[in-house]
Amino acid sequence: MRLFDMHCDTLYECAVGEHKLSENSLGIDLKRGLEFDAWGQVFAVWMPDTLRGEAARQQCRRTLELAHTEAANNPDKIAVIYNAKDLDSAFKSRRCAAILAVEGGSALGGRLDTIDIMYGLGVKIITLTWNGANELGNGCLSGNKAGLTKFGKDAIREMESYNIIPDVSHLNEAGFWDVIQTAKKPIIASHSVSAGVYRHPRNLTDEQFNAIVKTGGLVGITISCEQLGEQTFECIYRHIEHYLSLDGYNNVAFGCDFDGTYIPYDWGGIQVMERVYEYLQRKNYEEYLLDRLFFSNCYDFYHTALTSAG
Repeated sequence: MRLFDMHCDTLYECAVGEHKLSENSLGIDLKRGLEFDAWGQVFAVWMPDTLRGEAARQQCRRTLELAHTEAANNPDKIAVIYNAKDLDSAFKSRRCAAILAVEGGSALGGRLDTIDIMYGLGVKIITLTWNGANELGNGCLSGNKAGLTKFGKDAIREMESYNIIPDVSHLNEAGFWDVIQTAKKPIIASHSVSAGVYRHPRNLTDEQFNAIVKTGGLVGITISCEQLGEQTFECIYRHIEHYLSLDGYNNVAFGCDFDGTYIPYDWGGIQVMERVYEYLQRKNYEEYLLDRLFFSNCYDFYHTALTSAG
């Protein structure tokens, strides 16, 4: 099977725990990921809500630089993706196609010029908030019902000028609708399941899901226990089924959140996706649909988004 996953926090764990991306005890490493027939992975730089201003900006930069160091140390195993040509080259050579993201707009440090620096370091996605509030807007657990700030709206416009994709996972609902009004290009929710299946502040209502689909965007199924309701394969299946019932066949993928959420030890990290695939096979999902969910929806979306990227 092929896998293209929209979200993990492995880079942060490598940075703070001095793990190596090549092989480690975390949820993801290159050794296990490259056992798939093809593997694309969005590596997000997580920004804790305890960091703001220049401290956030510098930590983000250091972690992004670590990603490039790991790629330089493992050139036969991983490639940082800048454009669609890079994406195809990585898959052709059976390397991990690594797309870099930032999870938390606090990494900008309140400065629009940081977007240019991030672009130079290969960032293709910015999750606008984590759970709390930052200079761009309010996270879903911030307790603040206000939407995006003026800076947040300006940041989206600047991001889109660099072909950097806004990610609405973790954003509160008012902020979400501000993004819909502000963005001119497709948006994503990298790791958000359905509030129609299980109510949680991090989950998407049907109206939000439909709005993302209307932009031509993509939604990643997380395997987080808090968001699923029950951390079982059956519950993962129910969230997928609900999104498919909303005609999301070309807009649903996986954004598992490895190394950013609790995963049962016996699931074994990224290898569990083979078992999820087999479970959905037993639910009579056809191979074409399985490949769309596990790989092709992501590939098509990012290939298009990266075609005009430098």
